[in-house]
Amino acid sequence: MTIHHKVRVFVFNWEEGRIRYLLLKKAPSTEHTWGPVAGPVNLGEHLQEAAVREVREETGILRPVHLIDLEHTQRLVFGDEGLVEWEFGYQAPGPTRALELAPSPEIVEFHWLDFDQAYDRLETPEDRTGIVRLRMRLQAG
Repeated sequence: MTIHHKVRVFVFNWEEGRIRYLLLKKAPSTEHTWGPVAGPVNLGEHLQEAAVREVREETGILRPVHLIDLEHTQRLVFGDEGLVEWEFGYQAPGPTRALELAPSPEIVEFHWLDFDQAYDRLETPEDRTGIVRLRMRLQAG
């Protein structure tokens, strides 16, 4: 069995005392839904390095203020192929309105949203669970 690893990274930031979450929509040739930054873990790459790289590649944000391992994985099996997804939270630097994004060409739209707006826009149960997990982590301090 071949096992592939992927990171799902929920980018967030503090703005005027509240948390804002970044959601992306990729070009129609890939998935059509709103979601977090997501991508493969390269051979020999640490999970944290993959999370930071994927955020940089998809958004142009160079480095996190804080990277949070949400300590959750999802395992999927498709015939003789396996996929393990690792979740992270990623605090972007500076206020969201001052943060200039340089999205990759595959990103057709992005929004910084409050929790309720982000939760409603996410379409997969896994992404909704992931953003709830991050919110609970941030509220716990």
